[in-house]
Amino acid sequence: MFIFLLFLVLPMRILLVLVGRTIPGFNELADRVGSTFRSPMSLKLIDFPLTRSYRGKRGQYDADLFLREMAGSVPSGVKAVFIVREDMFSKPLNFVFGLAAEDACVVAAARFDPRFYGEAKDVKKAGALFKERIFKETVHELGHTFGMPHCDDKRCVMVFSNSIEDVDRKGVEFCGRCRKALKIEG
Repeated sequence: MFIFLLFLVLPMRILLVLVGRTIPGFNELADRVGSTFRSPMSLKLIDFPLTRSYRGKRGQYDADLFLREMAGSVPSGVKAVFIVREDMFSKPLNFVFGLAAEDACVVAAARFDPRFYGEAKDVKKAGALFKERIFKETVHELGHTFGMPHCDDKRCVMVFSNSIEDVDRKGVEFCGRCRKALKIEG
């Protein structure tokens, strides 16, 4: 006699942490990320923590150190995304849009704002572009926390972005191969 057991595996919970300053469409971002990963979402707003990661000479935060300092606050069984409005770097790179390590990642939103490049003539378009860029990077970095490497498909959200033009060019979704690896269908 065979006994079949059915285990319901719930998706990993994702914690979206807005650090310091607000971003437009934070709740909408959470909804889109939850839908993309088919995962329950939690939201948290925190003040910018006292951190040793700021480098005054550069005017940037060290993303590696920031992530190490913040990772201790991530509950077990949760993937966490820290979204900051600051500019960040990770040696040897001059800047990063985001960085992931194990179950946590940081998204550095400063360079997603068209005003960073002096391109904010149409406020409505600039706001929409800012939100789209943050969404892409959040999905990208979360993909890394689930073990996804960079993808060669230029339209896949997991393609490496070396410039803001690269971010704008890539798609908002995983390619078929990445969806299959993540076991996300549809």
